[in-house]
Amino acid sequence: MKHKSLNQLLCAAMVNSRFRETLLRDPVRALTAGYYGHDFSLAPDERELVIGIQAQRLEDFAEQVYCWISGNGSGKEYGWSPESVSVMTGSDSDDSTDFRPALVPVYA
Repeated sequence: MKHKSLNQLLCAAMVNSRFRETLLRDPVRALTAGYYGHDFSLAPDERELVIGIQAQRLEDFAEQVYCWISGNGSGKEYGWSPESVSVMTGSDSDDSTDFRPALVPVYA
């Protein structure tokens, strides 16, 4: 699967509000810290993309990732869409518990 690490990054951000906030505010720190022992093995262009995104909400972040992937001709066949993220996130969700999900692909 192309862009597997980007997919895993978005999955982690969807299920954990602390990681999500770190990713949105300080993507370098989020990538360096990883997620519960999982390192994101991003290609150099993917890392550059993530670090360069400026978004207030995960939905906006995901939309920019989707646009980038679509521009590379490899988005839709892998189920990427901003809606696949927005349905699973909520601003009032409190996931501060020790929730460590398996990082799996998100499909629209």
